[in-house]
Amino acid sequence: MELDGEDELGQGPGPWFSPEELSRFSEFLTGDSARDQRNFADLLATVTEVLGEPDLEMLLRKLVDHAVQTTRSERGILMMRDGTKLKVRVGRDAKGKDLGASPALCRTVPEAVLRDGKPIIERVGGDHEILDLSQSVASLRLRQVMCAPLRARGITTGVIYVDSTLRGPPQTASDLMLFHAQAGLMGMAIENHRLLNKALESRQMENQLQVARQIQARLLPETPARFGTLELAGLSEPSDRVGGDYFDYFPLDLDRVGISVGDVSGHGVGPALIMSNVRAHLRSLLQTRRALGGMYGLLNRALCADLSEGMFVSLFVAVYNPATALLEFQNAGHMPPLLYMPDRDEFEEILSNAPALGVLSDVSAGPCPCVRVRSGDYLVCYTDGVTEMRNGDGDLFGEERVKATSRTAIRKGCDPRGVIDALHAELARFSAGQPSRDDVTLVVARF
Repeated sequence: MELDGEDELGQGPGPWFSPEELSRFSEFLTGDSARDQRNFADLLATVTEVLGEPDLEMLLRKLVDHAVQTTRSERGILMMRDGTKLKVRVGRDAKGKDLGASPALCRTVPEAVLRDGKPIIERVGGDHEILDLSQSVASLRLRQVMCAPLRARGITTGVIYVDSTLRGPPQTASDLMLFHAQAGLMGMAIENHRLLNKALESRQMENQLQVARQIQARLLPETPARFGTLELAGLSEPSDRVGGDYFDYFPLDLDRVGISVGDVSGHGVGPALIMSNVRAHLRSLLQTRRALGGMYGLLNRALCADLSEGMFVSLFVAVYNPATALLEFQNAGHMPPLLYMPDRDEFEEILSNAPALGVLSDVSAGPCPCVRVRSGDYLVCYTDGVTEMRNGDGDLFGEERVKATSRTAIRKGCDPRGVIDALHAELARFSAGQPSRDDVTLVVARF
């Protein structure tokens, strides 16, 4: 599993430690074989503490307990950077007791370590006064403090702080360097835990989105399809994992067929959920009422109750009756579908006759218009992701290219699937690999 990419600190992959830091970490070596072996054992123990611990809070407690034990201190406090300040994450004493969220401590030391990125040791010796403590913690009577930075990829992400009131052998510069090396491993462990969990969450989200996309794909009708003499085909490609576009066609009774193409503002998971709701509402209304008249007001009020401010749905719905050769429609703010008549080589735009859905709850639409179609006519429906596709120069694909590409394919005798394939191929050629900024949906019917 790769754990790279830019992190919250704005850093790229990069090494965990710089050569300078690695050099400093080795300064705890004294030349005393027995002592150096013991120090190496302490470092190995630190590594052992952090390996395989899946819970972050447990990991932090283990790190603090180990720091207290190896430095023979009375207390240990791990603080993480929160903006320019430090926030206590874990505080523990030598007996493993939690110190709470606001333990009293000498804050000047960790603040200096955060600022400079260098470890600090402060001791009280013979004639010296007690450490420079604030009045609120003077009663602690600290005699020794050590603090080292927790670093990840060149950034100080926090500090590990230990202190003691006991008299005893003072910590040395070599002790501080060993503590510094341990802190380096701690910082690496915390960052590695963060990156691992981020990767796991990303994988889980990817799996969930994949399932959502599969469900959304199953909601689309079979393509191509045929209902009597009516031939239909459709295509919908989300610009994200899931999209806010949809298309549908289904029989209303023995003769009539419903056709719809919709687009929720925006794209991604939210619009995808709204669009599944639109599909369910629309199917229910058409299959129970079996008429377009009055459908707009019912659907609009339902969506106004569901949509957040700023969201809306453009929707084209048509009902084709082969017995009368009439196509009844309602265009609620959607891109005008194109009715192409091959015998006259003309396109007729089916313009919007109602506002987009979900904006104003008290808006209703008038009677649904009808257009008479003839055998061999084509209906080309699309969303704005088609006409607003851009090439490398920033030019839009536009409606004229939709017309020209459709005309060429139809004149070659293409069925609806063939017309969609031609449009899809021309979109790919036009964009030349430029990522789509919006969902792309097409529906073509031949009467």
